Amino acid sequence: MHSSNLFFSFLPILSVFIYIIPIAFLIFTVWFGLKFLKVQERKNEILQSIVERLDQ
Repeated sequence: MHSSNLFFSFLPILSVFIYIIPIAFLIFTVWFGLKFLKVQERKNEILQSIVERLDQ
């Protein structure tokens, strides 16, 4: 099989990746943002409980 034919046979697969990669990146970014916010919220709760104990 000629190398140019091999390249053109992969073009449909490559075009699918062009659409999937940005969508996957967007999903990962949203997941990471939500996870980060949840961790920060937990840290704030812990710090708030420490402040309440020190105020007593």
